Amino acid sequence: MTNSRKESADHGATLLDRLAREAATLTARERELADALTRGYPHVLLESATALAAQHGTSASTVVRLFAKLGYASYADAQREARASVTAALPTAGQRAPALIGGKRTLRACLEDALMHDQHNLTATHESLDIAAFEAIARLLAGGKGRLFILAQKNSAPVSAWLALHLNMCRPNVQELGAGAVTATDAMLWVQPEDVLLTFSVRRYSSAPVSIARAFRERGARVVAICDSPAAPLVPLADHHLLVRTANASPFDSYTAAFFLCNALVSAVAQLRQPAVIEALQRRDALWQAFETDPVEGLRKG
Repeated sequence: MTNSRKESADHGATLLDRLAREAATLTARERELADALTRGYPHVLLESATALAAQHGTSASTVVRLFAKLGYASYADAQREARASVTAALPTAGQRAPALIGGKRTLRACLEDALMHDQHNLTATHESLDIAAFEAIARLLAGGKGRLFILAQKNSAPVSAWLALHLNMCRPNVQELGAGAVTATDAMLWVQPEDVLLTFSVRRYSSAPVSIARAFRERGARVVAICDSPAAPLVPLADHHLLVRTANASPFDSYTAAFFLCNALVSAVAQLRQPAVIEALQRRDALWQAFETDPVEGLRKG
């Protein structure tokens, strides 16, 4: 198999797929290791290459050579795949913790693992992005005729707050339905068909965003969602949705790709509304300058 054809075959293939494909090419020692990997996947890959080799009576170099033969860029890349498999099956941080931090890792490995997972999350989110949905959402957010409500709960709240803060600099009538904001019940008293709800849905899924999205739709408003899976319960209620990858080497979801996607949406909205955004940001600079003057001097001028 040529390198280009092998890379194409490897795309989306799991360790088990690759082992089956390369079975005829494995040495006797590699076949023994492959059998152990097949029986213990994905948890068997949560240990280091050295630990895996010691458990199965072989050398770390044999482990590394096998994974290179299987088409992985490194053993660490195979571990990333295994962690993603574990987190996909276990919805809560408490369930993931024994598997993901139960083994021995150096603190340097924690750093490198976080970088690798976030790089993969960014790449996978970008490559799988529905550009038509992205453009449609950007145009809805830039509309400005109605109000834009932004809702997130639990761990998605920091991303939601960042998005609301920056969209408020690009258009009027942005309202966050999060901690410290008006409750969703009060906000929905005045929902109109020209309004838009942007909401987040990352496991563990909450019921409240689903109920709120349904209420917005019943009032004729548009709903857009940022989710971690096409199976997220908000997807059927959304006019448009975008997907982000959240895999991590720790028990906790990574929101790096979610911030990337929100950053891109803010950039798109600013581009669509460029004359108004330039003027608004200049007014904002003037307001900051007025508030940052010496308080005593400011009182004298007042």
